Amino acid sequence: MRRYSEDSMQHVIFSEIGGPEVLTVESFDLPPTGPDEVRVSIEAIGVNRFEALYRRNFYVVPPSLPSVMGVEGVGTVMEVGSEVVGHNIGDRVAILPVQTPFVGSGIYATHANVPASALVKSIPGTTAIEESAVWMAGLQAYNLITKVPVGTGDFVLVTAGTSPVGGALIQFARDMGATVLATTRTNARKQELLDLGAHHVIATGEEALADIVMAATNGKGVKVVLDTVGGSLLAQCVACLAEGGSLFSYGAQTSPDITAARVDVPLVALDRRSLSFVDLFELTDVPERFAAAQEYIRATVASGAFKPRIDSTFQLENVQEAHRRMEDGRLSGKVVITIE
Repeated sequence: MRRYSEDSMQHVIFSEIGGPEVLTVESFDLPPTGPDEVRVSIEAIGVNRFEALYRRNFYVVPPSLPSVMGVEGVGTVMEVGSEVVGHNIGDRVAILPVQTPFVGSGIYATHANVPASALVKSIPGTTAIEESAVWMAGLQAYNLITKVPVGTGDFVLVTAGTSPVGGALIQFARDMGATVLATTRTNARKQELLDLGAHHVIATGEEALADIVMAATNGKGVKVVLDTVGGSLLAQCVACLAEGGSLFSYGAQTSPDITAARVDVPLVALDRRSLSFVDLFELTDVPERFAAAQEYIRATVASGAFKPRIDSTFQLENVQEAHRRMEDGRLSGKVVITIE
């Protein structure tokens, strides 16, 4: 494997809109570390779907070319700005997704200058690869599952259960005592979600979602739906809600362009039910909730209640292949880029 040092820093950039082929790895020089920044030597990088949308100019924030990438990763502190407290040279840290579309100088890199506010001490007992799959998925899942109180006796429906956030939602909802229903497209992947902790799994490409949900809930429907698929499945999910239930959408996998995604739901279907779109930053922008999320994620990782899944790993020079894997729609967890 290639070894990197501070005198041979490299990062990923793209200078045109397009598919994974526009991503290139280039040498670069970081500017001096700012007073509130920390320089991190990156070990592992979490790859996220919105980064592929950003590269194609299908994200809510258009890229300013040439653009860097990356919002989450794990590494070691190399330098500390003059006003930074709580982080020291040699500390292993996790970089959290507190900005969009990239954090600091971009985390798809061997080294990055990162705002100290984006850093937390690494979770003891995890490898860099494991922890690079924890924070984006964990924070988004916590944000969603705490939108309304969920506990023993409640039914929760999670779509795209094999995705990183879907997997975290299944584990968090079960940890909170809820009965978890999860979806995947085919029967072939049901066992994955049962093994992850789902009580019921529905193959939406082969089964009638609402019929199975109503049978599992004795005709009452679910208290909460957490959906990232959108399209026609979202309307089916509304039909699964109990009276007073809430659907929280956090994506639209059926739409290649998030800005073009639309909701088509009969108005009367929302009688005594609610439908909302949720973004991660409504959590990270509220210090009390952000702190509570971090505490919960650390606790569930430590107890084993939350076990992030790794779909595949790629070296930095193979970033194009990492993005192709991200886009092929058959993930079983997180795609991770590693640097050694």
